[in-house]
Amino acid sequence: MTSSFKAALVIAAKDIRSQFRKPFEVFAMFLFALIAILAFAFGMGGVVDPEIGSAMVWVIIFLTGMFGFAPIFLSEVETGTLRGISIAPIPAWAVYIGKVIYGFFMMGVVEIFLLPMTMLLFGFAFDPFDPFLYAIFVVGTLDLAAVGSMASALTMPSESKATIFPLVYFPTATSAIILLIELTRGLVVGPGLITLGFLLQLLIGHLIAMITISAVIFQYALTS
Repeated sequence: MTSSFKAALVIAAKDIRSQFRKPFEVFAMFLFALIAILAFAFGMGGVVDPEIGSAMVWVIIFLTGMFGFAPIFLSEVETGTLRGISIAPIPAWAVYIGKVIYGFFMMGVVEIFLLPMTMLLFGFAFDPFDPFLYAIFVVGTLDLAAVGSMASALTMPSESKATIFPLVYFPTATSAIILLIELTRGLVVGPGLITLGFLLQLLIGHLIAMITISAVIFQYALTS
């Protein structure tokens, strides 16, 4: 088990190093997020209702993920090693977890710049000392990376991957986005009838379920 996790970290580190050499995906994600924030900010006159803004933040992150998650398995497809992974001396789930870590890293880099711009242009702020803020974004970003990595693995061998990826990514990530929007709204305007702690537990449960299901699907996709 320990060696498998080490293999996952090695895979993630390899992809991160490759991204630093050719930062195309991160640049595309950052550019889209910037354009989306500016469009929403100017469209709303520079002042966005906090409840609407909490939804906009995650809608932008959700859509930005398309640019980062879709090509996660691109190098494996280009080199013809996607099928070869199934006979590698490491479990398939370790490969999948490595890609999730890589997707989390890419999205995290974008979010570091996205959140300050959101607070500046949308006219509302998060409490930087609220532990729920960091928990929500860490768990939420991992959740989206888990779904995005699975969708990328399933669609990369297809010649119509640009069309099929959203069809897999959107439906499976929607439930997480709904929870994230409600959690973020609770941070900004206060929790409603359902406490933030309970919603966060639901989000963590969703993350565990997505990673488990996606790892099984990834194993099946490699061996089928």
